[in-house]
Formats: sequence, structure tokens, C-alpha cells
Amino acid sequence: MNKRTLLALMVSGTLGVTGTVCASDIYKYRAADGTILFTDQPQERVGRDHTLLSVRKGWSYTPRALTATERDRYDSMISLAASRFDVEPALVKAVIHAESLFDPKAISRVGAQGLMQLMPETATYLKVSNPFDARQNIFGGTQFLAYLKGKFSSLDDILAAYNAGEGNVRRYGGIPPFKETQAYVRKVKQLKQRYAGHFSKGMGEEEVVAAR
Repeated sequence: MNKRTLLALMVSGTLGVTGTVCASDIYKYRAADGTILFTDQPQERVGRDHTLLSVRKGWSYTPRALTATERDRYDSMISLAASRFDVEPALVKAVIHAESLFDPKAISRVGAQGLMQLMPETATYLKVSNPFDARQNIFGGTQFLAYLKGKFSSLDDILAAYNAGEGNVRRYGGIPPFKETQAYVRKVKQLKQRYAGHFSKGMGEEEVVAAR
């Protein structure tokens, strides 16, 4: 499996955590001249001169209270994975928060699994034999972030590629014009900032309310 295929598999898993709040779907069209268009606009908005090729479902989730114990239980694993792959631990933790709300058994509507929402094929490629094993999932997802870090210089582009694919980031020269991807980038950056000092001094025992 090549890296482009890996990216496509990983991206398909980032769009689908189950719940009650839904983000926009992403539509893929082919224009009459053969040009491929990715957009969050349905057929009636783009016109019948574009042929619908596929629809990628946006993620959704159910907000719930998140205790400090739930939030911090994977910190040692996150630190180990971040150190091994040279990725900021606060970034890894922010992605886990946004992807699964720290639920190691999370399964998306399209079959992505575990804390960092790995698709089965991607998990296999990353040598993650059990995506519901927290350690394996965190190390696999962090390895993927490290790959994207090597491809893009800005955090915005790294996160957009994690959510919408490396090809889309290159096609649009940055964050694609997808509402879901734009919201995802903003949220993970906010969470990263929240967790920035967490791995050096801790964050206390207060309860926090999860938000994406």
C-alpha cells in the first residue's frame, strides 16, 4: 500500500464519529472537462454539469462531561509516542480529544476505530494489530502525524491533511474550503493550546466539559 493510499484511508476515518451533532458532508464531483471538484455543496448548488462521484460523510458526536481522570489517563502513552516520533504531546492529545473524546472503543460511521480513529486498512499498514488497544492506536496515529509533519510546514496544513487528505491540502494550497475541515483545524488548535503546559505541570483535578 503506497502513502497516497494510506492517506486516503486515514482521511476516510476522520469523518464519522457517531453522535447528535453533524458536520458538513464532502462531495466529490467531475466537471465536463474532467476537472475534479471537492466541496461541501450538494448537487443542486454546483449544477448538473458536474457528475457526483462520491459523498464523504461529516463526523458527528454527542457532547458529554469529561472528568480529569478520563482526560489524563493516556498521558504517559502520549508522551512516549510523541517522543518516539518527534511530535508535540499536546498535539497528539488534542487530536485524540477531537477524534474520539478519549474513548478507546470509539467507532465512526465509516468504521474508523479507537482513540485516533484509524481505519482498519490504515491500522494494518501502521502495524496496529488491535486498534482498540490504546497504546497501539496512539503510536499508530502519532506516526501518521509525524508523516504529515514531514510533508507540511504549518500546523494548519498538517491538521487539514489529517482530516481531509494530503491531496486536498495541496490542491487548494492550504486548508480546503470544507466547513468540517475548517472547524476541525480550529478545534484541534484550541485544544492543543489548552494542553500546551499539561505535560510539564499537570492541569489539576477539576472537571472539564468536552467540546469539539
